[in-house]
Amino acid sequence: MKLRTTLLAATALALASTASAANGWYMSLGAGWNWLQDSDYSVGPGGSTYNGNTEFDSGYIIAGAVGYDWGRWRAEFEVAYRDNNIECVAFSSTPGCFPPGSNEGVWELSQMVNVLYDIPLGGRFSASVGAGVGGVLVVADQGIIGSSFASSEPNLDDYVVAGQLIAQVGYDLSDRWQLYADYRYLLADDPEGFSPQAGSPVTWEKSDHSVLIGMRFDLQGERAPMPPKAQPPVQPRSPKQFIVFFGFNKSNLTAEAARVVADAAAAAKEYGSASIMVVGHTDTVGSDRYNNALSMRRSGTVKEALAGHGIPASASLTVPE
Repeated sequence: MKLRTTLLAATALALASTASAANGWYMSLGAGWNWLQDSDYSVGPGGSTYNGNTEFDSGYIIAGAVGYDWGRWRAEFEVAYRDNNIECVAFSSTPGCFPPGSNEGVWELSQMVNVLYDIPLGGRFSASVGAGVGGVLVVADQGIIGSSFASSEPNLDDYVVAGQLIAQVGYDLSDRWQLYADYRYLLADDPEGFSPQAGSPVTWEKSDHSVLIGMRFDLQGERAPMPPKAQPPVQPRSPKQFIVFFGFNKSNLTAEAARVVADAAAAAKEYGSASIMVVGHTDTVGSDRYNNALSMRRSGTVKEALAGHGIPASASLTVPE
């Protein structure tokens, strides 16, 4: 029952949705210190034979994981090995804490599915919080319950459900390598076993605090940026044609003709034209010499009007026709 709260919190985080863009697979390996919390034990149903408390020396942990990164969210499968020696065993009926035989201890092999959320801290630093659920194989020498014949008796072992909470700080060494340090608290259901010496079932508590330093390696590296979407070619715009009408045998601009010239100047500015051809026309009445001169006067009038609208004279070419 004591594990229920931890597992509920871990499961809630493990089931959180992940909607970020995928970054890819990674693997990690770390090692550090493990502290097995002092454990109450009981021998016999409800401790009817005897009970007491066991204290442990600090030990070590080695953990490796393979996971997938979704940007801010990560999910991974982790395997970890923990080992702690027994420091002393106390009996409820006897004062004091007594050292066990040599090399008496507990080792554990856990398999966890973790989900973590990464929080950028600025620069190359980041933080992560997460939780995991899974199981752990616990193997303990019988010295954990103060058995005087621990070396000749079988180990107490059990596989139990476990959950853990994780807090982590990381530093990006490159785009694929990250150095990290984390703290984790692992809580498991009470392991159970059988003591031939006592002829009774045995139950003890188990929870761990661990601090690790490790490396994470991105198996895929940074994704190449998507090529820019091809833009459709810009179709060149056809030049516009403006017609200015003059009165019979006239070369001055009417009000309507002046509006046409203003429109032509605005279009030339919009198009960014490098040159403008002004073609003067006449009818067939009169001699060719006279009509050519009238055509040049008319085109010249248009050229001057364009210059008045900001079109340089050098950009206009007058042609009689």
